[in-house]
Amino acid sequence: MPQVITFDEIVWNLIEDSNAAYSAYQNGNIAMIKDVPTEEIPSLEGSDEFHIEPIMGTYYVTFNTQKAPFDNVQVREALSLAIDREYVAGTIMQGTYSPAENFVGPGISDAEPGSSFETVTAEKYGNFFDNSNYEANLEKAKELLAKAGYPNGEGFPEFKYLTNDAGYHKAVAEYLQSAWGELGLTMTVNIQEWKTVTADRRAGNFDVARNGWVYDWDDPSNMINLLETNNGNNDGKYSSAAFDDAVNKARETTDLSEHYDLLHEAEHIALEDSAMAPIAYYNDFWLQNTNLKNTWHSPYGYWYFMSGTLE
Repeated sequence: MPQVITFDEIVWNLIEDSNAAYSAYQNGNIAMIKDVPTEEIPSLEGSDEFHIEPIMGTYYVTFNTQKAPFDNVQVREALSLAIDREYVAGTIMQGTYSPAENFVGPGISDAEPGSSFETVTAEKYGNFFDNSNYEANLEKAKELLAKAGYPNGEGFPEFKYLTNDAGYHKAVAEYLQSAWGELGLTMTVNIQEWKTVTADRRAGNFDVARNGWVYDWDDPSNMINLLETNNGNNDGKYSSAAFDDAVNKARETTDLSEHYDLLHEAEHIALEDSAMAPIAYYNDFWLQNTNLKNTWHSPYGYWYFMSGTLE
């Protein structure tokens, strides 16, 4: 059936400051905001106007693998294991995100109709991160750092974490500063405007940086391929011949099952190499007036209002 457009007009208000957007919403000037101030979330939970729904994407840390000591896989693995993903997702992000167990999260299909890439990963390889035992992860992180030549962080250079300060990014950065401090490391938080963050990441002008990806289409290659040696979005310049071979074969095969099997292999290689440190799986959270009905939120992170009504 043809799509029926129900609104005569839709007015979009471009408000950069989430607190200003929240005030406009509270005053009844706008009917929906998708950038909710994080400090307001505890008071909004349980409200019919506050919504949390999953989207297909992962929030992760990028290491500059071209700079020592982040060119050492044991260092990268130690930093990754020292992250308490349950605490980050459940406390810092107030349950609005979900702790990552692999690189590819929920909602992404596998070869069989109705199947889940995440579920097949757990069946074939097991979840890469055991988020139920942080103390054991932290002890392993300390052991790895010692093997890399930095016992208790001795001799490890001070480094910076590049991020912007919207949403939870500053709070996550400050948590990482503390978590990596448990390893004896000194990290400072480098907060920049978003346009500077993206430019510096792409130019390799960083040590460690916050990163994330929301899928453009339902195939794990959309995110896994970011780590290919020559991919323009491979900000950390991770490079692995075995990984590149797997994703290239997955791209070229016409066998659907083989395509997904190769992508599982590629994801596992990247995780074993600590090519990145997944932290959490994205959810969208927003406020919407209960009088605004018949809208739809996509797992790709879009909202559709063409059939909406405002009562």
